[in-house]
Amino acid sequence: MISRIISSLLISICCALTSEAQLLRWSPSFIQENSTAVTITADARFGNKGIFAHAPVTDVYVHIGAITNLSTGASNWKYVKFDWGVANPAANAASSGANQWTFTINGGLRNFFGITNSAEKIQKIAILFRSGNGNKVLRNDDASDMYVPVYDNGNFARIDEPVSQPTYIRTIASVDKQLGNQLTITGNTNNSANLRILHNNNLIGSATAATTLSANTTLTEGGNQKFIFEATFAGNNVVTDTLQFFLPGTAVTAPIPNGIVDGITYMPGDTAAYLVLYAPGKSRVAVLGDFNNWTETQEGQMNKTPDGNRFWIRIGKLLPGTEYAYQFLIDGSLRIADYNTELVLDPNNDINIPSVTYPSLKLYPTNKTTGIVSVLQPGKSKYNWKIQNFKRPNKENLIVYEVLLRDFIANRNYKTLKDSIPYFKRLGINAIELMPVSEFEGNFSWGYNPNYF
Repeated sequence: MISRIISSLLISICCALTSEAQLLRWSPSFIQENSTAVTITADARFGNKGIFAHAPVTDVYVHIGAITNLSTGASNWKYVKFDWGVANPAANAASSGANQWTFTINGGLRNFFGITNSAEKIQKIAILFRSGNGNKVLRNDDASDMYVPVYDNGNFARIDEPVSQPTYIRTIASVDKQLGNQLTITGNTNNSANLRILHNNNLIGSATAATTLSANTTLTEGGNQKFIFEATFAGNNVVTDTLQFFLPGTAVTAPIPNGIVDGITYMPGDTAAYLVLYAPGKSRVAVLGDFNNWTETQEGQMNKTPDGNRFWIRIGKLLPGTEYAYQFLIDGSLRIADYNTELVLDPNNDINIPSVTYPSLKLYPTNKTTGIVSVLQPGKSKYNWKIQNFKRPNKENLIVYEVLLRDFIANRNYKTLKDSIPYFKRLGINAIELMPVSEFEGNFSWGYNPNYF
């Protein structure tokens, strides 16, 4: 028996969506390179709603490219068809009414994109829907680009309800469920097969010689929920798609221990740390990271303060000197970095940072999460200040000049920036104290005091 796991999907419990209520829909359901007609429909009521209520409805165009086996990642679009901000009639998307627009590809994907290399295979269609001038753009609700999967000639099984978000790493749109509620799972295949759906290893539905199967289950227990859609094709070829999510309980209400502050507080011994997030109005927050394999768990649920403004948790079993990447998962759907962290990892920009600027930069947790992540490091070596009696200038006379290093200088580091003092003087800055005021993602603020020297 050949078993193949097509995907492991993480979903959280947040908002209810039906099978038709989704950001992108496409036909055929399992698109292949040789599909003669491919239609992709965008619904601007979802995602970031970038073109919601856009008028005129005829002023919507696509920006479209291919993700192939030769692409290096989500941003490496290949064979991009149309120029950004140009109202090219060939890129025009037809209005389907009710804030929906459809774009059709005829003649096969390889022909449309102009791919002639037989060894290059299309894995995804990368697509955005935009206004003619490009000022309005429909994206995922996390502001990421949208992607449609492309399949080869094999057998495939996919869970389609709860619906997917068209993110680069396929994720499931959130559903509003609590203990005791029912949940519907629907799976589809591209070829006829014997089908089964299991919930936590219990069979909840089956069908013979079919291409679709739906099953209902009651969520009677909290914690991790696992659904498996299994298809047995001819030749005893078994293909599965797995959906997993965490069903939380009510956040524990407890005051923050004395001495713990917003952000990161490292404990003596450097094997534990407290994390505190200011998030008023939120129902629950979980921490995800290297220490729990980026999976929402009961142990990762943060305590909520009695005033409802902050969430906190103690993370233990840390190794002194080790860097740990982490994020906060807010209300089961929004992933954010800790705004108090001293170091962030950026999947789009870290690859451009040379080792001479930042040696041994921690690798981004690719395929485990999305967006910017934060880093904590218990037992980090203290910086040895060379000037022990430095006196800060009067902040009332301090002027801040801010530059984004990666755009300002080629080497993107502070040492090179010091060579730019003559340039700043030509701007009328007569005296500069080269002291970083703040740093975030390579964004440096430099303070100077005209009266300091």
